[in-house]
Amino acid sequence: MYIVDGYNLLHALKKAVPGLPADFTQARRRLVELLSHLCKREGAKARVFFDGTPGEVGAGELAYPHVKITFCGPVREAADQAVRDFVENASEPRKLMVISSDQEVVKACRLSGAKVLSSQAMADRLSDLLPTAQAPKRPEKPSRGVIGKLEREMLDEIGDLEEFERRITGG
Repeated sequence: MYIVDGYNLLHALKKAVPGLPADFTQARRRLVELLSHLCKREGAKARVFFDGTPGEVGAGELAYPHVKITFCGPVREAADQAVRDFVENASEPRKLMVISSDQEVVKACRLSGAKVLSSQAMADRLSDLLPTAQAPKRPEKPSRGVIGKLEREMLDEIGDLEEFERRITGG
């Protein structure tokens, strides 16, 4: 199970993913969505702790499979304490992977027996889930004897190639 220092990871993700939404609420939503996708892929779960309150959110807006979100109230660094408390009170801390780059959180969680992964390392893993920006494609050159994308599109348009040849050659 991943135990995530939410805003710590979000700041690292902003460095790793230039196209992350500028709007804070949308960026937070995207982070949770990526975590959900990663957890589904790995058969894992995540518990994310955010400082503050959720603000204006619609019903189900932060509800994603495999991810439980906790807002820790208005106290600054409340999420850091919540992560440490969660790990310290866990029955099997060795099964937890804490995601944080806060040195106090990292130290306390390691002392409790949890594994730790830096927020930047997790941000890099999450950024790998995003489609890469693609350079503009050059038109595909037709190749003889091999059906490429262009030929396949043409065949879809005209139907059976032999029938088409008979129609245009009159044979």
